[in-house]
Amino acid sequence: MTVMFALLALALGAAAGLAVIVVDELRSEARNRLPRCTTCGQQHHRHAAHR
Repeated sequence: MTVMFALLALALGAAAGLAVIVVDELRSEARNRLPRCTTCGQQHHRHAAHR
C-alpha cells in the first residue's frame, strides 16, 4: 500500500513539474509576441507613432 502512495506522490510531482514548464513556456511566448494595437488593430510595438 505504501508503494502505491509513493508512486502516486511521484506522479503528482512529475505532473506539477510539467505544468510549471508549460506555463513558463506560454508566458515567455506571450512576452515576446507583439501586442495588437487598440488604435489601428495592427501588431506593432506599444509606442509606435500613428501618422
